[in-house]
Amino acid sequence: MAEYILSLYTGSLFLLIFVVSPVLLKTEKNKNIAGHFYGKILWRFYGISLFLLLIYTLLFEFTKGLILILGLGANLFWSKKLKEFKRRLGDIEKLDYYHPDRVRFRNMSYVSLFILFINFLLASFVLIKTL
Repeated sequence: MAEYILSLYTGSLFLLIFVVSPVLLKTEKNKNIAGHFYGKILWRFYGISLFLLLIYTLLFEFTKGLILILGLGANLFWSKKLKEFKRRLGDIEKLDYYHPDRVRFRNMSYVSLFILFINFLLASFVLIKTL
């Protein structure tokens, strides 16, 4: 059962990082709509993943589960900061591509994706060790 939970979490991270993010965030037009959908997907992912990791932590491996929850928490914290900045920023399409706020937002997005990638590597390692 622990393997299934970890597989769901790791697989979800994989899809989010390597399928959903590139498709939605690399669009040339309608950046606001794409970002809105990505945000919705990401926040749903956080809820489901937290539930899965809590089950894994409480029923199987407390230490490993806690480390995975802390990794997810770091991403959740960064995503909250990114969401607040975007809210203050408004319509991103109205800003020039090289405007300092747009560059900052883009860099913050890359950091968020990097944290997700670190979580993916960590979850993959834990999954491999569990098998």
